[in-house]
Parts: sequence; C-alpha cells; structure tokens
Amino acid sequence: MKKILAAMLFFGCLSCANAQNLSVSDDVAKVAPQQQTIEYYNNLCEQKVQANWQKSDIKHDEATIKITFKTLQDGSVEDIEIQTPSQYEQNNQAAIKAIEDAAPFDAIPAELNAQYAQHTMFFPCKRFAQLKTF
Repeated sequence: MKKILAAMLFFGCLSCANAQNLSVSDDVAKVAPQQQTIEYYNNLCEQKVQANWQKSDIKHDEATIKITFKTLQDGSVEDIEIQTPSQYEQNNQAAIKAIEDAAPFDAIPAELNAQYAQHTMFFPCKRFAQLKTF
C-alpha cells in the first residue's frame, strides 16, 4: 500500500497542468470519490496559488522561481523551500506569499489515504507567463 501511495504522489508531482485552463472547484470534498486523485488535489491547490501570483507586484526578469512545499491532511502548508530563486528577493518573497495566502488548502480527501501532498511549483517572472506545476 505504501508503494502505491508513493507512486501516486510521485506521478501527482510529475503531472503538468495549465492553471488558467482548469475549472475552479469550491471544495475537493464535493467531487465524487472515483474522481478524487492526488493530481486533482494538486490542481486545486495550484489554482489558489495562481490567483495570488497573478496579483503579485514583481520585478520582471528571465527567472523562473522553483518552490517545493507540502500540504498536510488538514490543508495546512509546511516546508516551503525555494529551490531556484530569482535574483530579486522581492520576487522570491512574492512567490512564497502566493502560497501562504492561498493556505489553508482543502483537506486531502480521506479516500486518498495520504498524510501529505508534495508540490513543486514554478513561478515565472516574465511578463504574461503562466504558473506551471510538475
């Protein structure tokens, strides 16, 4: 069972989704259990972060900030770490703030039997770029 969960988390982190093309759901718990996947949960989290990142006051440059973090079962966030920073600290702080302001996320559905979800998000600092999750 642990191997299956690890595989689900691994593939969930690898899934690539364009946040602007996703429909917004009010609550992951309202989705039918057969549709509840770690990828779906990650996409919901991404949507909340995307809304905050689009409002950020950043210095436009060629950087793409890479951040990893976990959401716990209750939707709280921990272990936010910048893996690839921008040269501008203002941009790094804006990316962290986009995550913190989006929290708490919806609780991880019990059907997924996961203690946490691992996220890797990329925050492009180019004008008109789109947030990507892998």
